Amino acid sequence: MRPKIDDSGHASPCGGGARRTAVPRATARARQRWREARMFQQKAQRLFKEPTTAFVEWLLLETLQELIDERGDAVSQAEVARRCGLSERVVSRWMSLMSDLGFVDRGPDPDRRAWRLILTDLGERTVRVCNERLEAAGLTG
Repeated sequence: MRPKIDDSGHASPCGGGARRTAVPRATARARQRWREARMFQQKAQRLFKEPTTAFVEWLLLETLQELIDERGDAVSQAEVARRCGLSERVVSRWMSLMSDLGFVDRGPDPDRRAWRLILTDLGERTVRVCNERLEAAGLTG
């Protein structure tokens, strides 16, 4: 803590006199939301250890399921990236891996400029198990 300078120009080692009331920083609420999200991520990751599902895998599978439910059809990787807040490059890498693991099926969009995704039975079961664990732990609402 900085020493307080009194009217005579001298530093007071104890801060001198009454304490100032701290004004919340403009970023305080945003940082609090980040801490809450990070705590959710850590708790969720502990719940997902069995089956071994990384948090980002659940995030992508859950987002994909949500978009498929809304549209009733396969969706583009770009849509998944936008919805979950990850870069298209990161989503592409993870979707390629999850396709190899059997969680999603990927195929070219009819215009060949994008990848379209659909969940496999394994992907749907994984999302369901993870979500049941989140709900049982009281982390969904």
